[in-house]
Amino acid sequence: MTPLLCAALVLPLAAGAPQLRAAVDSAGGFAVTFDGSPWLQGGEVRIGNLSSHAGLKLLSRTHDAGRDALGGYTSETMVWGSLGDMRPLMHASIRSYDEDPSFLVFEQFFPQDLHVDAAPWGTKMAAPVTLFPSFKSDSPAGDLDSFAYHGVFPSMRHCKLSSFAASHQGGLPLVIYNATGPRPATVFSPLTKGTVPFIPAGWKQMFLLSAAFGVLDGMSAWGDRMLEFTGKKRADMYRDDVVGSIGFWTDNGGYYHYDTGSNETYEEVLPKVKAYHDSLGIPFKHWQFDSWFYPKDGKVDPGGGGGAVVNWTALPAVFPHSMAYIQSKLGVPMVMHNRQWSPTSDYVKHEPFKWYASERAAIPEDPEAFFRWFFTQQEGWGLAMYEQDWMCTEYDNAEALQTNISMGDLWLHGMAIGAESSGRTVQYCMPYPYDVLSAAAYPAVTNARATDDYIGRDKQWAIGATSMFYWAIGILPFKDGFYSSNLPQVGGQVVGPETAPNRAALMAVLSGAMVGPMDGIYLLNATRVMSSCRADGKVLKPDRPVMPLESCFDAGVDPAGCHNYFTYSDVPGLGRAFYIFMNQPGQLHLKNLTPVAGDYLVYDWYSGLLTWLDAATPESAFSVQAGYEGHSYALLTPAIHGTGWVLVGERAKLVPTSSIRFRVLDARAATLSVDVYGVAGEVVDVCAAERHSGLMCKEVRFQQSGWLAVTFAAQDSNGLVTYV
Repeated sequence: MTPLLCAALVLPLAAGAPQLRAAVDSAGGFAVTFDGSPWLQGGEVRIGNLSSHAGLKLLSRTHDAGRDALGGYTSETMVWGSLGDMRPLMHASIRSYDEDPSFLVFEQFFPQDLHVDAAPWGTKMAAPVTLFPSFKSDSPAGDLDSFAYHGVFPSMRHCKLSSFAASHQGGLPLVIYNATGPRPATVFSPLTKGTVPFIPAGWKQMFLLSAAFGVLDGMSAWGDRMLEFTGKKRADMYRDDVVGSIGFWTDNGGYYHYDTGSNETYEEVLPKVKAYHDSLGIPFKHWQFDSWFYPKDGKVDPGGGGGAVVNWTALPAVFPHSMAYIQSKLGVPMVMHNRQWSPTSDYVKHEPFKWYASERAAIPEDPEAFFRWFFTQQEGWGLAMYEQDWMCTEYDNAEALQTNISMGDLWLHGMAIGAESSGRTVQYCMPYPYDVLSAAAYPAVTNARATDDYIGRDKQWAIGATSMFYWAIGILPFKDGFYSSNLPQVGGQVVGPETAPNRAALMAVLSGAMVGPMDGIYLLNATRVMSSCRADGKVLKPDRPVMPLESCFDAGVDPAGCHNYFTYSDVPGLGRAFYIFMNQPGQLHLKNLTPVAGDYLVYDWYSGLLTWLDAATPESAFSVQAGYEGHSYALLTPAIHGTGWVLVGERAKLVPTSSIRFRVLDARAATLSVDVYGVAGEVVDVCAAERHSGLMCKEVRFQQSGWLAVTFAAQDSNGLVTYV
């Protein structure tokens, strides 16, 4: 039996939330029950090469009470010590909370300095040097379904509880669920590290174990508790013009990644690209510069990796007149890429900062002091978001990050505090799951890449599973840039073509993060780009990032390969309007999406077909036909107050009923009145439908920015009425 390393756990807290209990036996073992039924069995306790099976002894057990950020609790603490000298080595505690019985907190506490045998630095998949809590893989509830997140841009892997295996820096959060019935579920995140040889006195780790019914609600409840503990709020989708508006990107796989398409410098080419965008009327509100702009200590390979940063400033061959000069030509906020620090970089030589230098990477000894200084060096750049890429490479190649128990946290903390102190935000790129989890504590970290580079475009669009993880802990899941056109992009780094540009654009918008086309000059599809946003460039987003349908976790389904997604907008006066994407179109049931309290209309985004669904028959299935790229996409919008009126919104926009565009003022049997927000000069096509009258649309023209009221009447023809 292989024990599972455990840490933060996740799951739902809705009405009828379950009770999670841990019972400790006289030998220090424990068992967890879910609503009174056996669920998980505790495994061994481990400290270095000692374990509860050999070398460790339970010295004492105590009961206590207290309060932390999650509320008042009662605690049972087991003191484990060396069998040889009876010296206390670790206090292992289990807390249950007075006001909410659906989660537990576990803690390791070390009362004195502890030197342990650890695997040599650079050893991957080393055993943890301490272990509590752990859980046996043969659950008393049976061989349950499970999944966890692994690798960079962490991706979901499905397994059975008995076959779960951690990976290098991966395997969290681990979600365990019963795929049948009401779907009870729990989730864990292993946080222990295998290469740390020294644990200082007073060190502790806390692990959250939460329970609920349903995987989606469970992840949300776990995330709520994580954020309650850290005090961070979920990222604001409209915080600034970087996350809130469309931008132009130059990442790996885009036209301008290490190539200008001509013999001209970037400084000569990029202003021409901006002029082209302006001629099309596309209001890009930010730009992104990738790793092509700064000097490195080695060559860059085709995948974008390779040399480390020597100095984070513009190469003379790229921007001869400096970064501030190109910013004066573009005039928008910037996202700028960085990678691992070279041990020979100018910063390593800079006083007064001291560095831990390894063969291929370096890390400052005091990351907060360094980053506070570092983010004062970009005056005139327009730097708004700092993109920290190759996080996995920095971790794997900087010895101090693996041998100093505090260094990993200090690195991420220092980066976030430094950025925040200068008014910037941070994007994580190529993070391990541990890095992503840390973002729950840092308001400056607003998003992380949820996919591989766009150069692997055939598979990198599927963001739903990773989105579920990211949004739970408060960050936005960025899809990466994309080609908006299916034209061959001849002349740039990657020719393409993109065979499903609408799917790429759709996933970008539904992510709730940045929307960043990367087409070459004269190759961009302006209509598709503008289908993502208002006339001023503000993206018309859903209210939450896209996630898998709960049916992706049914028995016999591999959720990692299930690309049937949904999200929604909560429109004032309307209710919740759903957006449903199915990469392999099939049937759905109304009851599987929402508690049925009224009638709904399905609007097929590609064909325009309307299908009415009756609350009286929630079991009835509906389907949406495949569009021109092979997937289906639909709006599911509720009838208002039982009147038979529904809001369809803007048919040409990827999110037709965005809550920043619409609010319903009044709905009666004969009329529907809707408020529409537009910007000066914008023309908005607003559509509604009435059960007996069908679809009707009105054109709204805005002379100035603001809200305008539009009224539909049942007797209106399906023509256009112009409002000025």
